[in-house]
Amino acid sequence: MRAVAKGLESLKRGAALSARRTTPDHIAESLREAILGGTFQDGEVLSQVALAAHYGVSRVPVREALRQLHAEGLITAEAHHRVRVSALTIDRIREIFEIRTLLESHLLREAFPRIDAALLRRVEKLLVEMEAVRQHKPWLQKNREFHRALYEPSGALFTIGLVEQLTSRIERYLHLWSSGRGVERSGEAHAEHRAILTALRRRDLRLACAELERHIARTREQVERLAAARLVAV
Repeated sequence: MRAVAKGLESLKRGAALSARRTTPDHIAESLREAILGGTFQDGEVLSQVALAAHYGVSRVPVREALRQLHAEGLITAEAHHRVRVSALTIDRIREIFEIRTLLESHLLREAFPRIDAALLRRVEKLLVEMEAVRQHKPWLQKNREFHRALYEPSGALFTIGLVEQLTSRIERYLHLWSSGRGVERSGEAHAEHRAILTALRRRDLRLACAELERHIARTREQVERLAAARLVAV
């Protein structure tokens, strides 16, 4: 309980939350950010009583917020309404990347008919900006912008949101396992991104999807190696 109390100290209770403190979405957003940022450890119990006291609300909006996080796979529910922060195994990492491959290939195929010259120029600009970034966190943000720009013409915003949730779960562990450095493959990723862009400029959807799938697979291989090394160290 002492560790949980320490984690609670860092949870946001901003003006927006105070103004609408009966709204579960704000609590879920605060907890989601804390979990993804590594404030809470794998397997750590989140006390509904402590959370309600921290946010100054009843347990009803806390339960609603926890339901959202459970649906996203960030927490697991146990008997007697106890919840824990979910842990990620190598098998789950593989599953997440398999789902990402399916969803992102689908999004690119759906977006392809509406990817025009203006969008390709926007993507090129993002790549140039990304290649100039040296810090991991800003690079991740540019990477998310790059992928979102490719998929947004599909109009499948719900699916894009699912992909970003899955990506955030992986990024949480990369941050924890590598002390914030992430996976050191930005140079390779830049080349893979440009291969996707080149295929799109050629209007070659099959090649673009193949390059995208290779990009995701190579990231998965790096993450699995880092995870395996982490497990051995533990």
